[in-house]
Amino acid sequence: MDDKKLLFIVNPRAGKTKSLAPLFDAAAIYSEAGYLVSVRKTTHRGEATELAESLGPEFDVVVCHGGDGTLNETVNGVMRIPREYRPLVSYLPGGSTNDFAASLNISSNPAEAAASAMRMKPRSLDVGKFGERNFVYVASFGARPAAARPRAPDTSPSA
Repeated sequence: MDDKKLLFIVNPRAGKTKSLAPLFDAAAIYSEAGYLVSVRKTTHRGEATELAESLGPEFDVVVCHGGDGTLNETVNGVMRIPREYRPLVSYLPGGSTNDFAASLNISSNPAEAAASAMRMKPRSLDVGKFGERNFVYVASFGARPAAARPRAPDTSPSA
C-alpha cells in the first residue's frame, strides 16, 4: 500500500512573533493519520505559489501555514496544476488576522486545526479568478478617487 503524501508549506514570517513549535504537533497529527509529511519553508514572496505548483502534483494534500496571503499564494499554485493532478488544499492559519480562517471557523491552534482537518471529509470551495490570479476570500480593485490624488498647489492669482 502506498503511503499518502502531504506537502506542508510554512511561512515563518507570518503573524506576530508566533513560535513555530506548535507546528510540530500538527505535523505529528498528519503523520499519525498516515501521511508522509514533507515540510518546505518559504523565504520570499511568491514562493508558496512556486512550491505548490512545482511540487503539488507529487502530493495528495498541500497544507499551508501562514496568513491569508500565504493561503492565496498556495491556492494560486495549486490552481495552475492540471485538474487530474491537483491535490487537496488545507490551511493552518498563522497570520495576524486570519480572516479567511475565521470565516470558516478554523482554529488558530495548529494542532486543533490539523486534527479537525483529518477528521473532516474534503469539501469543495469556490475559487474566483480575476485576470490570471485566483482567490478564495476577497478580491478588490478600484480607481483612486480624485480626492485622494496629490495635486499641485494652486498658484493662480486670487481675485
